[in-house]
Amino acid sequence: MGRLNWSSKCARRGGALGLGAILLLSTQPSAAEDAPPSKEIWAGAEVTVNTWTVYSGITAALYGPLHIDGWRIRAVGGYGTYSYPRYDVTVRGHVGFGDLLVGYHHQLGAVTLKGFAGVTAENHTLLPFDPESSVVGSEVGAKAALETWWNLTPEAWTSLDLSWSSLYGGTYSARARAGFQINDGLSAGLEAAANGNSEYDGGRGGAFFRFAWSGGEISASIGAAVDRSGELGGYGTLNALYKY
Repeated sequence: MGRLNWSSKCARRGGALGLGAILLLSTQPSAAEDAPPSKEIWAGAEVTVNTWTVYSGITAALYGPLHIDGWRIRAVGGYGTYSYPRYDVTVRGHVGFGDLLVGYHHQLGAVTLKGFAGVTAENHTLLPFDPESSVVGSEVGAKAALETWWNLTPEAWTSLDLSWSSLYGGTYSARARAGFQINDGLSAGLEAAANGNSEYDGGRGGAFFRFAWSGGEISASIGAAVDRSGELGGYGTLNALYKY
């Protein structure tokens, strides 16, 4: 709420003007409330038969609000576990990861483009130790990411997110979505994704729900997943994002 400088005059005109100012200021949002968001934070989790991951991150516009073209900086961190068979034992892996990226947001009519590049790091610990795995220990490398969003119609949209890093001989991920707005803010649709590195490749396909409002969004998905060995299972994801 805005600050008031209250006069000590008791004249009727001054009192009326003061009361009017109070009523006017009480109905006006502050400058901070008026300012469009320049940052977004998010957190999420993913679960499959043999893996789970949690992560969070922040993206900040360096100059101006998020909805206009401009430079961005992003930081991401997370942790997860996974398992796979090796001969007569099950190897359990633990991974911690982080990104520090710089990017640019550009609007081309109904298409939104976001490109990022920077530094990424991961640490994989295997129990018991797997001497045949090249995805173990700590590595720091380069990463690039591209995020796109296309409003096909006022109700229908598609998105495509791609990323690649130099870690462990090359690590990649991709996700495509096609959604339809059921009502104000609520969308549903189909998604397909793939990710992997020198030791692993996996794919998934399923359905998602997304609820968005001016200050953020919540989305969840569920479906089937398969890896390089042909093992089939289910997966689920949950994500929340907040703009400020």
